Order: sequence, then structure tokens, then C-alpha cells
Amino acid sequence: MTITVKTLERCNKETEETLAVETPEFLQQKLAYLKEHQEEFLYAASDDFANLKMDAVVLEFDETFKVYTALFGLRLQKKVSAQLKAYLRDNLKGMLGSSSAMFAGDEGIWEINVALDAMKGFSGEETIQQAYELLLGFVTGMLGEIEGQ
Repeated sequence: MTITVKTLERCNKETEETLAVETPEFLQQKLAYLKEHQEEFLYAASDDFANLKMDAVVLEFDETFKVYTALFGLRLQKKVSAQLKAYLRDNLKGMLGSSSAMFAGDEGIWEINVALDAMKGFSGEETIQQAYELLLGFVTGMLGEIEGQ
């Protein structure tokens, strides 16, 4: 599954200021870029995300838990809470900071935070593109289970 990014920005974690708008070639950087530049996060928008009911995705290295983290909104109803949380629990390695899911009622969206390190198949040697593709596969599986496909 190859991801096509419409927007890719490097941003400052503290100020959320855009530091640079990147080209698709930046996706070939090693994910370790985020560990080496912990003051930054990547903001990406893609039709591939939208097709999976996802908002834009932020990738960052969480210096507290020492894990690579993906944060995104997921447009699912609140009533899927038990299935969503069960999927996260059953499909991520049990580790501190592996995931969180909170429903934002005012926006009608799930705010999901997932540690890539807790995903099956993650090695830490991935490129940024491979990390996004791993996340897309994970969300595809989650939606398939929740929506019964």
C-alpha cells in the first residue's frame, strides 16, 4: 500500500509553527529523523487517510515514553467505543504509552494516539513512508473488525 501525501509539513512541537513544507521525497527519510529532531513533528494530509475515515496524521517521537507515535482523528460513532478499545488492546503490544482513544463529543470524532513501536511488524528501521503505510494497514484492520467487513 503506497501512500500519496497532499500536505507534508515539519512543525515545531512547542509552537506548532510550520518549519518547512516538505516534498514527497522527504517520506524516504528514515523515521529516526523524528528521534533525532525531537522538537519537531510531521503533519501529513492524504486522501489515503480520508478514505479510512482519518483526519490528518501527526507523527512524532514521544520523549516521555521513548516511542514513535501517530496521532489522528477517526470519524466513527461514539457507540463503537468497546470495539475500538478492544482492537487497540488486542492488536498492540502491551507497553506504557501504547495507545489512547478519547471521543471528542463536540467534534464527533475519536482522538487516537498509537505507538508505532507497539504495532506488529514495526522495527524502528522504517522510512517515514513505511511508517505511514504500517499505520494505514493497522487502521484498515481496525475498521474491518469494527465495521464487520
